Amino acid sequence: MTEHIINQTLQKNFHGKDDWNHCLNQFKDKNIFQSYEWGELKKSEGWEVLHIIVTDNETLKCILLAQVLTKKVMGIKIAWCPGGPIVQCDNSNNGIDALEKFQEVIFEEKIFNLRCKPYMLDISKNQKIFSNISKSTYSFTSSKTILLKIVPDEEFLQQVKKKHRYSIKQSEKSGLTWKRCSDSDTAKVFSSVHDEMQENKNLKLPIIDIAVFEKILNANKDNVSRLFTFAGFENNNPVSVCLISILGNKAFYHYAASTERGRELSASYGMIYNLVRELKNLSIAELDFGGVSTDESSSGVDFFKHGFNGQVFNKIGEFDIAKSTLYSSFFSNVLRLKNK
Repeated sequence: MTEHIINQTLQKNFHGKDDWNHCLNQFKDKNIFQSYEWGELKKSEGWEVLHIIVTDNETLKCILLAQVLTKKVMGIKIAWCPGGPIVQCDNSNNGIDALEKFQEVIFEEKIFNLRCKPYMLDISKNQKIFSNISKSTYSFTSSKTILLKIVPDEEFLQQVKKKHRYSIKQSEKSGLTWKRCSDSDTAKVFSSVHDEMQENKNLKLPIIDIAVFEKILNANKDNVSRLFTFAGFENNNPVSVCLISILGNKAFYHYAASTERGRELSASYGMIYNLVRELKNLSIAELDFGGVSTDESSSGVDFFKHGFNGQVFNKIGEFDIAKSTLYSSFFSNVLRLKNK
């Protein structure tokens, strides 16, 4: 693992989990993908982790933080920065300067192309900060997500759309029991539900690697960042599950699955309703519901997520850092062809 601290002043020794997560918690746009634990997980998958921090000489505060994942493919060093870099400063010019220093480290590391996906709002201030970095011509994922405020039961039911409210009430009548699980056995529960859904829907690719899932579950022994499965059971048989991580007072919705019986019982709707209740008990303020497309009328997952009437969060998008725009164009074209 490589560490870089630029404009160090009083910021030093970011060589461990506690120091890194302490710095991360200073950022409004902190997210699980920039947590130390996520980096450790990706290391187990063959990635190397590069930690970069830029501090302000006057305020002595961190103004840029980035956990960069690097890997050599056919002798070429590529990199991915999910959820980062995160920039937080009062003056946009300070943010621009910090990104320039960040780029210097990327070039020093001889990285062919770095794909960044900052977990930051698409607003004019942030657009200015990233104005000198090339916007990606092809994106891995949607730049939009939905944020659900964690509110009391009645307020939540009032805010959801009519069809969703009906489905929640139907699910509540079914007598399902809901619980939060946070041990490695939960992977088996998730796997049983996911595997049935995969078979019934004739999916060609797995939605989640269960082995990776177990590694994530076992990565958090001290609750610096928490991760658990929330599951609904009928007669001790799981019918609907989702994977949730928590960082600070924010929760992140990663994966979900339902059995055929779960769909008959509208369990996925009841799951979100009861998940919100559970997060309320944990003093969580909001839930990042995950990516959605721009079309609210889309069927399937998008329809499901939009129906809870959360706030659409437009992230600033994806960017490429490379010494040549030809490199970034080549990289984007390779990704586009790979994902066709």
